[in-house]
Amino acid sequence: MIRRWLGVALLLIAATAQARYAGRPLIDALRDLESKGLHLIYSNDVVRPDMFVRAEPRATDARGILDELLREQHLRATDGPQGSFVIVREPPARTPQPKASAPTLAPMPVAIDQITVTPSRFTIYAAQPERRQFLSREEVRSVPHFSDDLYRALGHVPGTAGEDVSARFNIRGGKEDEVEVLIDGAEVYDPFHVRDLFRAFSIIDSEAVGAVDVLTGGFPAEYGGRMSGVIDITSLTPSERRHTEIGVSLLNTRVLSSGLFDSGRAEWLVSLRRGYLRELLKLINPDDTDTPDPNYYDLMGKLQTSIDDRNLVSANVLLSRDTMRVKGTEGAAKATYGDTYAWLNLRTAATPRLFTQNVASLGKTRSTRTGTLHLFNGGVNADLDDHRSFESIALKNDTSFDVSDRNVLKAGFTAKRLRATYDYASDGVILESLLHVNEPPITLHQRAALRPSGSDVALYLADRFGVGTRLVIEAGLRADRQSYAPDGTHVSPRINAVFALSPRAALRIGWGRFFQPQGVQELHVQDGEIAFAPAERADHALAGIEVDLGRGFTARGEIYDKRFSDLRPRFENLFDRVVLFPEVQGDRLRIAPRRGSARGSELLLRKESTSRLGGWISYARASVRDEIDGRQVPRSWDQRDTVTFNVNWRPHALWNFDVAGVYHSGWPTTVVEGRLVDGVFHTVLAPLYDDRLPAYRRIDVRASRRVPTAHGGFSFFIELFNALGVNNVTRVSGYRFSVTAGQVTAGQRITESVIGVVPSFGITYEF
Repeated sequence: MIRRWLGVALLLIAATAQARYAGRPLIDALRDLESKGLHLIYSNDVVRPDMFVRAEPRATDARGILDELLREQHLRATDGPQGSFVIVREPPARTPQPKASAPTLAPMPVAIDQITVTPSRFTIYAAQPERRQFLSREEVRSVPHFSDDLYRALGHVPGTAGEDVSARFNIRGGKEDEVEVLIDGAEVYDPFHVRDLFRAFSIIDSEAVGAVDVLTGGFPAEYGGRMSGVIDITSLTPSERRHTEIGVSLLNTRVLSSGLFDSGRAEWLVSLRRGYLRELLKLINPDDTDTPDPNYYDLMGKLQTSIDDRNLVSANVLLSRDTMRVKGTEGAAKATYGDTYAWLNLRTAATPRLFTQNVASLGKTRSTRTGTLHLFNGGVNADLDDHRSFESIALKNDTSFDVSDRNVLKAGFTAKRLRATYDYASDGVILESLLHVNEPPITLHQRAALRPSGSDVALYLADRFGVGTRLVIEAGLRADRQSYAPDGTHVSPRINAVFALSPRAALRIGWGRFFQPQGVQELHVQDGEIAFAPAERADHALAGIEVDLGRGFTARGEIYDKRFSDLRPRFENLFDRVVLFPEVQGDRLRIAPRRGSARGSELLLRKESTSRLGGWISYARASVRDEIDGRQVPRSWDQRDTVTFNVNWRPHALWNFDVAGVYHSGWPTTVVEGRLVDGVFHTVLAPLYDDRLPAYRRIDVRASRRVPTAHGGFSFFIELFNALGVNNVTRVSGYRFSVTAGQVTAGQRITESVIGVVPSFGITYEF
């Protein structure tokens, strides 16, 4: 099966052309490079509208093209925060010279970028030793991703694992909450709608995103607080004086407006979405009388202006609100959630060599869950009342200084003041469940009223330097401390290096230590947790080779090893995770590993998507295990073998067709066994996660079309999720046992496929 998928995808990948820049405004050329993955920061006083590209660049990689475009305008690009480049004027006293340190390397993947889904825009920069993957706006638009949700597009990246019904995913074996999310420099916590049910969609409009920088391991010292991955989002940069979009899709209506004012020195961006999920849930499960009724909206806004040719300031806001009601045979429940974030971002090029970014942010989240449940035909009766809030005030600084063309110093700090409230009460009884057949009732009684608060302070320092003409190393050190936590300061050394094997190939290696403290808002009071645990730790080691094969083909191979220690207990529902109140279910378990490990290898082959055909194919072999009571136990999201592919065909400038597929080994499951004790039937659990569900297979297709008009144009897409209608097992709903001659035969597992073929569509009018 795997070989057949590989062969089909490889046969569909092929050939291209390259953009030309001569005669175009420099601003247009820079925006094209941004769509290829470069994160550029500049003001309109530095890059003026009257600057045009005079000569066609000779370089083939994005960074090389950037240097040539800027050189003829007496500009240069210096390193900014999180892999960005700041465009500044070349000092008059210096004559611009091409850098002669390391050979220019051709574009290629670093992780699997593009979300044309693939690693596309990874250009190997001699000055950037850590592996990054950039996802441009156009790439996110191309790949099938249900209801245009950003996180579902990111879920195509190799090394991720996720469920169909949830937008959230695991990165390289880590838990779902081990990913740091940044938007224009500010941290956002748990950015999802329908949060306590299954986190179906993110609160970030993909059409308001300019690019995404994804790091799946070995990230540098400026990132902290999470130990498995980073999603660094840059909002859309307006390209027109005024642009407005009105869209309607299967799950939401949206309005986006952006533009320039003050002679191009300032810009605005506003995105508003209103969602409706109930109709889709009815489509997926028409016979369910207990279908939830969720309503939600989100708002994202930005106002940015150039103070002068050295200072760029932006004011940002992100809001989301959710209300969900459930009323039916299993009881009645209501949940509300509200998130509010506001921040200021000041970016300053004090000199052509010194750049700083300062972000001051405020954040506030609130959630309420109340209800009465009667589940499993009366097997569970429970009442629950849960009120929580979280507030944060943060100041963050990132500074970089070009000591020379071959040496960059980076330093920064983050200071946060945090506060949370918990008011929780649940009462009930589990009369019977799959794990409690003919057992005495289990009483549920939980109370918590907590008001934790404290500070979270971090400092980091890193040095990026060249050794000879081929080797670049970045060594960094980070220190974090949380006043409310029981442990002290955490020191995290990290090192990354890239060695140019040739002008077309590079070797990357990295090692780092990463700590994840428990946030003040992350206590599992619903499961009896009322005290903060020490920070969890992960040690990453990785190595990879990236090669430009020519004719638009690139390849990457990477191996990684992650060692987890000081792990906190986690709580999981063994059979059904898509429930509103998981803590009162009969299959709830506390899992307390001593340590864990995640190991894997990833292979990626990609064809650059330009004129007509492009695509990629990847294969990953991985495992993630915990040590529990001396036994190695796979985590519930362990995927041994994973194959993904994407084929993008653009037969015409106005048409685009995309096919994406995924195959992975079945996820672990726990067997329920039947026993007769004194003639009475009972159920017991076999060893935890010692069996596997069937393998998973899915193909998604997407067709999009643009129809220009005199004052703008229409665009639409049609998409089929699981186009072949494969009945992938998504949950275990029960077991069938038979008793003959006083013996219990092996149980037959009853499984369900929650999602079959799901159509999606959307239409947008732009003017």
